[in-house]
Amino acid sequence: MIDTRTERLLVSEALVVPSGVTAGALTVEPVEPGRVPGFVESAFSPLIKSVIDRCLAGVTGGEAFGDEGARTGLVLATLYGDTVTADLGSKLLTSGRVANPLLFYQSVPTTILGVVARDYAITGPTTCVALRGDLRGEALDLVDTILDDGMDQVLLLGVDLATETRPLDAHAQLQDGGPQAGAARVDAAVAFLIRRADPTPGTARAAVTPDADAHLSDFGSLAGLVQLYLTVRAERAAAAAGAVAVNVGSALGERELRLLLREPS
Repeated sequence: MIDTRTERLLVSEALVVPSGVTAGALTVEPVEPGRVPGFVESAFSPLIKSVIDRCLAGVTGGEAFGDEGARTGLVLATLYGDTVTADLGSKLLTSGRVANPLLFYQSVPTTILGVVARDYAITGPTTCVALRGDLRGEALDLVDTILDDGMDQVLLLGVDLATETRPLDAHAQLQDGGPQAGAARVDAAVAFLIRRADPTPGTARAAVTPDADAHLSDFGSLAGLVQLYLTVRAERAAAAAGAVAVNVGSALGERELRLLLREPS
């Protein structure tokens, strides 16, 4: 049962799938993330930088935030994190070969978020979470909590890499108990810039964001966030609703998060 409702403003969103993907009615064109100096071998960190740049392109024009950077938070949600770096580093270690020091540097997800924070002058809290099951509900609940705690806006990132042999073995060991999501079969990242919004009792009709369709299973734990992205893009294109509604779960129970698609008039 939904026992509370919160309204936030969804400023912008972006989805990046380097290989491109066609899933049902969804077609995402391939986008090659640019190289990020100091990051090697893995697509994880460049993928994060690429989706953030796209999400903020229409907000800051590629420039740093001004004073609002101090009131901007970053949230990174993932199931496995940078599995390529972890896998390569452990293989080099067990084989007795010398590992590239950059692998240690980039193995911590906050490293690339530090680059993002520097480039966009973001000095608010940075949070990285690894969640079981679909990421959408808990990630949005965390964003909502941070906004309640004094931040004006939060940049939410969901990212996972296509899962290969060793991570799949780890995934199998997590199957006992708790919510689960299928393993990702494509590298993907999705981003949302969400701001606080004044209560608007007369808000226009909200389109309900459904659970992720089966055709989004290639996205694994990101499927719910990708479904949200698709719902938002469809509503923006049709101008049919002023908001999208998402059911989120928390320790306090289920509730509705309403994301406004335009500034309240």
